[in-house]
Amino acid sequence: MPAFKWFPEMEREARIALVNKLNADSEWNVNFCVLLSCSVVIAGLGLMQSSSAVVIGAMLVAPLMTPLIGAGMALVQGNFRLLIVSCKSTLYGTLVGIFIGAFIEVITPHWELSQEIVARAGPNILDLFIAFFAGISAAYALTRPNLSGALPGVAIAVALVPPITVTGIALGNLDFTVAEGAGILFLTNMVAIVLGSAFVFWAHGIHLSREATKGKHTGLNRIIITLSCLLFLLMLPLGYRLNDQLTQGDNRPLAFPLSLGLYNALKERLAKEQQIDYLLGGRPGADRPNAVVLWLKADVPVPQNLISDLEQITRDILGDEATPLVVPLQMAPIIGAKKNTEDSHAEKN
Repeated sequence: MPAFKWFPEMEREARIALVNKLNADSEWNVNFCVLLSCSVVIAGLGLMQSSSAVVIGAMLVAPLMTPLIGAGMALVQGNFRLLIVSCKSTLYGTLVGIFIGAFIEVITPHWELSQEIVARAGPNILDLFIAFFAGISAAYALTRPNLSGALPGVAIAVALVPPITVTGIALGNLDFTVAEGAGILFLTNMVAIVLGSAFVFWAHGIHLSREATKGKHTGLNRIIITLSCLLFLLMLPLGYRLNDQLTQGDNRPLAFPLSLGLYNALKERLAKEQQIDYLLGGRPGADRPNAVVLWLKADVPVPQNLISDLEQITRDILGDEATPLVVPLQMAPIIGAKKNTEDSHAEKN
């Protein structure tokens, strides 16, 4: 019997067929590895080019959601074999995704972290709810064969492969801040999908098998409780991050440092100047991926042409959509700016 009277009941044959399908599709094999690898490559190239269409295509190819849903089924049914298979595929898939992402970054050293990449480095609590309801949607669609057409939409909504790929690319670029944010996003998605799918299977009346009730029930309860606690713990920093994004706005400190390539290019240009040096630079946050702030330490007036050069270097490396802001930290006025101001006053008089 379903846990809720209004929930559609699954026939025994349908349950058996669903478990067999999850067992088969969650297995780590050549097919799973090839599809996942291709998905990560497609996602990596799309992310580096800021192509949303390519990233969406990568999500449709990825098979990574199936073992997470299988883990949800395993927890409810007490199927330890399915749980082990699902965890193994998820672990191997995660490692492969990170490795390929890092490899893509290493073989393309002149590419910088794009808008699509930085946008996945600042997860908040909304991403947790998206993943939880995506898990519910995917599990429900699997229990109703006539709703299988909804699965591609669920795969796009939850976006499992892009965070793994971003983590690998950021690690290859030695950008640990972005890697940390993307890693948290992927962990959030995993936990929320497993618990969301487990809730749906429980609501359909799927219960522990006879083998699970003979001695392993306690272990399953501990896993479910651990995942629930982890989900709750993730809600705290993610909720804080959302509140920070809403309340602090443009006054937030820099969240992401400059990439090594841009930093070296800026330093090379500043090396031609006397008593002017790079002090600090970075991106304010994932919600403003195009903004780049550069602070200069200057003991002399800063030439306007230097500011223009630094802005152009930033656009050349990050793309024309980048909006750099150069802030000279010195008391003297910017050469050229004072003259322009005086000319403007003269015209008004």
